[in-house]
Amino acid sequence: MMDCKVLASEQVILEEEATQVSCRTPTGWLGILPGHAPAVFGLEDAPLRIVTSQGERHFRLHLAVVRVNRTEVLVLADRAEENHA
Repeated sequence: MMDCKVLASEQVILEEEATQVSCRTPTGWLGILPGHAPAVFGLEDAPLRIVTSQGERHFRLHLAVVRVNRTEVLVLADRAEENHA
């Protein structure tokens, strides 16, 4: 598990433990699992999928940055909207 936090317009949209995070960068899909090497990715308008113990949650991001380290994923976005399917 890894800590996952999504922040948009200075408010917490999501703060949960996740088993997987997937997002689409300008060069393609990125899958993040616990233990991922530290990295930072820029996103424009992109989907975000977070898998937790309760299931999958889907978001739409606008102007975002994803920061990853071995135990945490932090998403900072101008806007983040959850897609309820």
